[in-house]
Amino acid sequence: MYRNFYNQPAQRIPVRRAPIGGASPYPSRPAPAAEPELKEDIQPTVPPVEEKPAPPPVEETDWQGMAQRLQAEMDNFRKRQTRRADEAITAERERLLRSVLPLADNLDRALTYNHAAETNLSQGVELTQRELLRFLEAEGVTKIEAVGQPFTPELHEAVATVPAQAASDTVVQEVEAGYKLGDKLLRPAKVVVAT
Repeated sequence: MYRNFYNQPAQRIPVRRAPIGGASPYPSRPAPAAEPELKEDIQPTVPPVEEKPAPPPVEETDWQGMAQRLQAEMDNFRKRQTRRADEAITAERERLLRSVLPLADNLDRALTYNHAAETNLSQGVELTQRELLRFLEAEGVTKIEAVGQPFTPELHEAVATVPAQAASDTVVQEVEAGYKLGDKLLRPAKVVVAT
C-alpha cells in the first residue's frame, strides 16, 4: 500500500528561503546583479542635450503665380489638342478626296468613248461627271490645267516625252488629271511633254 507521509501531522516539508538581496539557495537561479554603490562626492552626470537645428523658414508660396502658370499650361494643351484634331481632320479629308478622284477619271474615260446610238447613256455619264465635279469644287478641290502649260515638276508628272511642234517643256497631252485642295497638291497631273 501506498503511504503519504507528508499528510501526516507530524511531518513537515522543509522549505529553504533565500536571504533578501543575497544569492539564491537554488543552483538553477542566477544571482541578481549587485548595484554599484555611489560615492557621495561624485555627482551623476547628465548627458548633454543635443540642440536640433531650427527648421528653415517657410517661404511664402506664390499661389497666384502658380495658378497663372497652370492656366497657361492648360491653354497650351487645349491649343495643341485643337491643332492635332484639325490636322487629323484635314488628313482624313484628303484621303477621302483622293479615293474619289479615280471615279472622276473613269467618268472622263466613259465620255471619251463615243457611240452615236448610246446618246442617253453618254448624257447620264456627263450629268454624273458634272455632279461629281460640283461636289469636288464644294470641298475646295480644283482641277489643274495642264495642256498648253509649261511643265512644272511640283504639279505635273511626266509619263512620256514626244517631239512636237509646241515649245520645249510644254505639256501637249494630259493622261490623267491632277487636283489641288486649296494650295495643297492632292494628285499631280500625269502628262506628255514636248521635247
